[in-house]
Amino acid sequence: MSKNHSLDRALTLLQVSCTGLLLFAAAWWLAAVPGYDRPAQLLLDLTVWPIDGSHNQLSTDARFLSAIGASLLAALAVLILFVVVPEVRRGNNVVLRGTTYAILTWYVFDSIGCITAGVASNAVLNTIYAATLLVPMWLVARAAKRRSTV
Repeated sequence: MSKNHSLDRALTLLQVSCTGLLLFAAAWWLAAVPGYDRPAQLLLDLTVWPIDGSHNQLSTDARFLSAIGASLLAALAVLILFVVVPEVRRGNNVVLRGTTYAILTWYVFDSIGCITAGVASNAVLNTIYAATLLVPMWLVARAAKRRSTV
């Protein structure tokens, strides 16, 4: 397999991961829209265990914090899709380090905050979300490094 092919496959995986996170963010964002918030209610119930239907009525705080969180997640996915991926294709691999640090910063702050707030289940889910981005980024970095040693 050619070195460029490995990089292309890794970048495609990263793009698919970002697209999935955008879809997730869209469903989560619906928490802000009464009457269309059922997908977000289910997501929040899955996030804050146990799954018990306790999020069938969302407070104003839950609605606006969901809008903020979903928007930030969507912004991160868009940033990776439209800045990081094109820069790596141009050979600028420095963006990978900065993006990795940004994701790890979110992961640590968000997870510690959730654990402190008594919602450790979200820290578990954060691990899945972080891996959704970090594993493809690691593959991209590995393939990009091989490309630059040619």
